[in-house]
Amino acid sequence: MNNHHSLVEITAQRHDVILDIAYATENNFTGKPVYQKPLCLMHEEAAQRLQRAIEVLQPLGLKLKIWDAFRPQEAQQALYDAAPDPEYVSHPQTGVRPHCRGIAIDLTLVDQYGNELEMGTDFDDFRPLAHHGNDQVSDQAQKNRLMLSGVMNVAGFNPIQSEWWHYQLPDADQYPVLKESELGSGIL
Repeated sequence: MNNHHSLVEITAQRHDVILDIAYATENNFTGKPVYQKPLCLMHEEAAQRLQRAIEVLQPLGLKLKIWDAFRPQEAQQALYDAAPDPEYVSHPQTGVRPHCRGIAIDLTLVDQYGNELEMGTDFDDFRPLAHHGNDQVSDQAQKNRLMLSGVMNVAGFNPIQSEWWHYQLPDADQYPVLKESELGSGIL
């Protein structure tokens, strides 16, 4: 179960992160579970860079809380059907689909007690308020977003403008789009 098609399972024990895989619950914008199992899988290279981000945060007493990482193309279709806006949900056939390549991650920062730092919006808030650099959120939320962005940048991830929580490896097209049927990963 550890490695499918060079996907690595990210676990709370091995990686010192908090997992709250949103699409395995009803707590997401579709209002229903999209995944059957709350697995957090990433391409090997992305997992190594995530480990770097974890290490950068340790002296600050902060951790990463992960909502989503690898997403099978079948799940991408379900999310796109629920919110067909390519600014927020990559088109399942023609979009970049970094989650379907195992090189994207949706996450936030938490303090030593596991409390999420203020970011100004919830995860999957499809409004301009969630965009990087939006000055309509509090000063503290802006600082926290910048800290997350800095840590992820140091680790080798790029942001996307419309979602403060989303980071991905550069050069997405170097990595294949993966389907559940090709992996047998058991997410769906």
